[in-house]
Amino acid sequence: MLASWRARREAEAKRIAAEGDVTAENILAEGQSSALQTIANAQADARARLTSSNTAVRGELTIAETVSQRIQFQEEKRQGNIGAVVRQAAAELGGRDVPDREPDHDWTARFFNEIQDVSSGEMQTLWAKVLAGEVERPGSTSIKTLSILKNLDLVTATLFKTLCSACVSIKLDENQFIDARVPSLGRNAASNGLREYGLDFGNLNLLNEHGLIISDYNSWFDCRACIGVFSEGAKPKILRYPFSFQGRYWVLIPTAKRTVNREFKLSGVALTCSGQELSVIVGLEPMDKYSQALMEYFKANHLQMTEVASGQPMVIDSSP
Repeated sequence: MLASWRARREAEAKRIAAEGDVTAENILAEGQSSALQTIANAQADARARLTSSNTAVRGELTIAETVSQRIQFQEEKRQGNIGAVVRQAAAELGGRDVPDREPDHDWTARFFNEIQDVSSGEMQTLWAKVLAGEVERPGSTSIKTLSILKNLDLVTATLFKTLCSACVSIKLDENQFIDARVPSLGRNAASNGLREYGLDFGNLNLLNEHGLIISDYNSWFDCRACIGVFSEGAKPKILRYPFSFQGRYWVLIPTAKRTVNREFKLSGVALTCSGQELSVIVGLEPMDKYSQALMEYFKANHLQMTEVASGQPMVIDSSP
């Protein structure tokens, strides 16, 4: 406020210096006896203000110009960040069909407010996938998840990618998870049971602090549906619900030592709702060592991890 006020004073001084003669003539015409002295003093003061290198006016003007340039630079950079994310989202969607409706306006306002200061190319890619997913599947990412993603730095995002690469996910449809977790393979994840796979206790704590995994690192979920559950009816059938791992679909086939409908507790590090939503957009990295260990873990529980073509439930004729 002071800078603009002083700038106006400087502008007034310049006006007096530039229009001194005209002002003098007007003052003389009005019969003011002290006009010439008034004009001379004003011009001298204006010249002094303009030529002095130490005056507060020049300093404030310089600050005002700097602030204006900084604001312009910041807004241009923000617009560039928004444009980069939108272009990547458009490329992500490509020629796919999308619902003929706009995303929620509150969601959109929050999204663009969050991405304006995202300059990292890797993080812009994540945001672009979120936008593309929301356009294609409205409601796929909550406003809360946007807040979590906003505070996600590149180190944590890379660690989350490792977690998702070892994650076993069971879903009802594209937007609805039943469960998503990294099996601890019969170990204690809270006691560094997953350290050799890049998920030691410290890393899990970091992911928990960012709201991506729950605090109980050894929670469990009954995965018997992936082995098979009996459908009701005169002629019972076995339904197997595939799970996703490493971007492929799998079911568990029991050996002769295990019954189909028996409970199977899969313990490990479970993702939060926001973690589940973000896991869909995270690219996966190869986890050969963990993949082999997971198959061996299932095998030890008399289950064969078998790949299938899709995530649709499998129906098998059988008798209980």
